[in-house]
Amino acid sequence: MTSQHSTAGTVITPYLDNLSFPVSLIGTLVSISPVMALAARLPAGLIYRGHRARLLMVAALTVIALCNIAYTFAVQPLAFAFIHALNGFAFASATTVYLALFVESLPAGADRSHAMGYYSGCLAIGFSSGSFISGYVSDLWGYAASFRVAAALAVLASVILLCFIRVPSTKTATGLAPTRDPEGPFHALKSLGALLNSRMATTVVVALFVNMLHQLGTTFFPLYALSVGLTMTEIGIIRGLYALCNAVTRPISGLVVQRIGRHRLSYSGIPLESLVMMSVPFFADVGTLGIIFVAAGLLRAVVTVANAISLIEDTDETVSRGVSSGVYHAAGDVGNILGPSIGGMIAAFTGITHLFWVAPPFLVFAFLISLLGCKFSSLATVKTRAR
Repeated sequence: MTSQHSTAGTVITPYLDNLSFPVSLIGTLVSISPVMALAARLPAGLIYRGHRARLLMVAALTVIALCNIAYTFAVQPLAFAFIHALNGFAFASATTVYLALFVESLPAGADRSHAMGYYSGCLAIGFSSGSFISGYVSDLWGYAASFRVAAALAVLASVILLCFIRVPSTKTATGLAPTRDPEGPFHALKSLGALLNSRMATTVVVALFVNMLHQLGTTFFPLYALSVGLTMTEIGIIRGLYALCNAVTRPISGLVVQRIGRHRLSYSGIPLESLVMMSVPFFADVGTLGIIFVAAGLLRAVVTVANAISLIEDTDETVSRGVSSGVYHAAGDVGNILGPSIGGMIAAFTGITHLFWVAPPFLVFAFLISLLGCKFSSLATVKTRAR
């Protein structure tokens, strides 16, 4: 799933630039997909049940494949907006259902830190392979070929899902039936209240800003790279290295998180990654830019795994897995919306080069203010309960 998403996503910004769309419009159009993804998260979480997970995901992947083909015909802003929105809704539905399925399928006594590290690492392998494939294919045969390859990968994901992925057994690690919920969606809605605590709020804030910074780089770096003379193959290599670093680092990040602490890593990783991203405009060669994005990928990987572990450890066991998965992914979707939108607005005034000097410090400042807000919210909650 992530491989096809990266294969299409790598060429979307250059594709729109090739259609002579202004940079501010490109940022807005790219943001449409996460807007619809955000709209899909809670409904997908509410309707999730283990026994219907494969059917839901196959339906979503079919829509994704058709959208990837349709991108090649979307030469007008409204047409592209519609297709990108539909693709974002379908991809969000599939990933929300799959995370819930994965967590519910963990056997009793499983090491959750390692499990989430491997899960996150597999996502990164998909993003990495998609970037390598897309950059090479688009240079060789054009942007349309990359979209077709993405469609083929979505079909392949459906085949693997139907042939090899099995739904959870009738008993989870806690002994509860995973595919049945006696109160249905009403129980899932009630569980939303349990998510509104300071620890979950902090997890949401971290997911929000780590994705904002990620989208800022992945959306606008191709435009910067093209402006300094890099080819699409070289852009694909750099993006692939960025994702590959995630793939290598995430499975072992569970050990790092256990030693240093998930909250400490979550709080410090985003400012450090922002500092790394600010160095992009100082260089124009593949080697140095590759090193910069490897460092950024390393930091993103550790923060992502630490925050995923927080999702499991800091969420009450009574909360619906589908709902918690939906809320967690929704926070990332908001980051995916705001990253390109804010970046596009800043770039319209500063240009692509100066964007990397202005936007990252702004995001760090907003991140620290948000963390303070979570802390004060926690103190207010404690005082209210004491009364």
